[in-house]
Amino acid sequence: MAKLRLDVKKDYTHQCGAGKSLKMKGHAYHCRAKIFRIHYGLMSYRITPLNAVLGAEVEGLDLRDPLAPDTASALRRAWLEHKVLLFRGQTLTDEEQIAFSKHFGELEAPVMTLLKYKEGSGQKSEIPPEITVVSNVKENGKPIGQLGNGEAFWHSDSNFIEDPPSGGILHAKEIPPVGGNTAFLDTAALLEALPESLRDRIAPLSCKHDPSLSSTGSLRKDFEPLTDVSENRGPAHPLIVTHPETRRKSLFLGRRLNAYIVGLDVAESDSLLDELWGYTEGDRFVYEHTWRVGDLLVWDNRAVLHRRDAFDDSHRRVMHKTVLKGSRPH
Repeated sequence: MAKLRLDVKKDYTHQCGAGKSLKMKGHAYHCRAKIFRIHYGLMSYRITPLNAVLGAEVEGLDLRDPLAPDTASALRRAWLEHKVLLFRGQTLTDEEQIAFSKHFGELEAPVMTLLKYKEGSGQKSEIPPEITVVSNVKENGKPIGQLGNGEAFWHSDSNFIEDPPSGGILHAKEIPPVGGNTAFLDTAALLEALPESLRDRIAPLSCKHDPSLSSTGSLRKDFEPLTDVSENRGPAHPLIVTHPETRRKSLFLGRRLNAYIVGLDVAESDSLLDELWGYTEGDRFVYEHTWRVGDLLVWDNRAVLHRRDAFDDSHRRVMHKTVLKGSRPH
């Protein structure tokens, strides 16, 4: 039975200047630096920016419980602002993760479905179709999930479809003792870091995004190796895009492997892409997450790239992922 939550009073504190007070929908919102706190009767939660250029931690919520409408709206606003939200200590079933994910948007099919693998995903039959299992674990010699234990290079999810996802939700079930960290890179900050001359050069350009390779560089099922990147089968998306909700511009790189800038010869395309990707080096615009069992991360796929460190394949790593439908970048 769901717990009863009483929405009787709110004390909202957020990063908008010490002492400032706002009125919204008849409630007083008292603003102080860095912390956003809401009280629901005797229950409360807080949203605190992480010690990084992006990301915030949400404390005080059990995501197994239904969210009050105001709570769901506040979380969605925080997601758009901070780009990555961290919830620790969660123990969600797949059905509970699916229900929680829907507060951020309509769910998208997993990549195995989007790419129409002839042999299906290989996941266990009891796994709901909305869930992607990300794991190195094998049972009876067969993987129970995707991506294994190797490094996953910088990428945005499913950039190789016409309408890439708006977001991803990843829940940690089993974690190795070391390795497997996930990092996120702010692509709006990345665009702003480019020299003006380079921004002007790429403003009219689009890049084709190839579906044949996974984020670990492995050839996907049902695909043949690509010999000419200009002939990759993915869609072309602008290199500079506008976020459909925040209206902030960012650099849409997708992933480096087999990418091709439309209208250039391959050598010129590779040179320009290498120059752009060079700005992702270092940690100026990065939050790196060290996982604990029970962590759940929600990220805005339109505003960040992400990557994963490799880890020892003798240790188990099991994550369950949901993905949110998006729109065509423009």
